[in-house]
Amino acid sequence: MRGKSKKETEKSRIRSSQGYGKGELAKEILLMIATGLAIPAAFLMPSIPVALNPLLRVLTRRCGLRKSAQFVRSLTTLKGRRLVSIAEKDGQQILTLSEDGKKRLLQFDLDKIVIKKPRKWDGYWRLILFDIPEKQKTGREALRSKLRELGFYPVQKSCFVHPFDCKWEIDFISEIFEVSPYVNFILAKQIEGASQLMKYFSLP
Repeated sequence: MRGKSKKETEKSRIRSSQGYGKGELAKEILLMIATGLAIPAAFLMPSIPVALNPLLRVLTRRCGLRKSAQFVRSLTTLKGRRLVSIAEKDGQQILTLSEDGKKRLLQFDLDKIVIKKPRKWDGYWRLILFDIPEKQKTGREALRSKLRELGFYPVQKSCFVHPFDCKWEIDFISEIFEVSPYVNFILAKQIEGASQLMKYFSLP
């Protein structure tokens, strides 16, 4: 298969710059910061120092953008929404993720969550019980849907069970859907209907 010509590559870059969905460029920048890339806080200044222009061009190309102004605007928006803050590292002020920024980045990874299966089951059942008020119905239904998607067994409408460690995942999901005060995590050695559950989860 032949490689892309210079013209095709440019067209692809243009499509990329025009095709960012809502929040996609922000996600790209947050990921850069999260992975340790030092982005100077000086990019937020009204007049960016000339010495930083080469780096700005590199970051712009990395995002598949044609104009550096779009990258800078997105940075400014992230700062305005308090998703990034300014910290000092090695005598230089750089952008870092705020607590809200970390939470937003985690939200992007919601679809990547899986419950890992260990080599050997520890014999405990994880019960997820929740009593979420009607005013937070959206969060309640989102939680219920995610539990089903992750393979939890619905014992009742607001009670799900899983055999493998999932405390961190449940805490994360509950926090994202803003229902954590109404969710209880229970570790149980014995549970009624265990034989049916073991068959459902293909446990020995």
